Amino acid sequence: MKKIIFLLIAGLTVSGCADKKSQKKAVLDSVLSIHDKVMGADEQLMKNRLLLEGMVKSNPTAEIKDSVYRYLDKLKLADSTMDTWMHNFDYEQKGKSENESITYYQSQKKIIKSIDSQINAAVNRSNKYLIKMKMK
Repeated sequence: MKKIIFLLIAGLTVSGCADKKSQKKAVLDSVLSIHDKVMGADEQLMKNRLLLEGMVKSNPTAEIKDSVYRYLDKLKLADSTMDTWMHNFDYEQKGKSENESITYYQSQKKIIKSIDSQINAAVNRSNKYLIKMKMK
């Protein structure tokens, strides 16, 4: 009887560990999926930055500079935020327990979602401005 109880407890422990590993992998995969999506928007961000910087160079009037710099600043801030996140993201989580890693990845998922929103907003606003200025 004691052997059966021991085997049951051992089996539950092993299955619990497997569940934590799969949960950790699922959360990490979702963070990386959002990251990949953000990197796609980052290409448009860079393109818009170049177009806006070109506008300032080709038409350096104060009116153009003021409006262009409003959009450029938002694009630069979004890009900088993404760079900082990528630099600080700890993919490996060495020496951390499964629970600590899951908690970390969940917090990073919230952050990268926020960055995604920030980049999308900056790109969308700059797209509208560039269309208005007939640059697209």
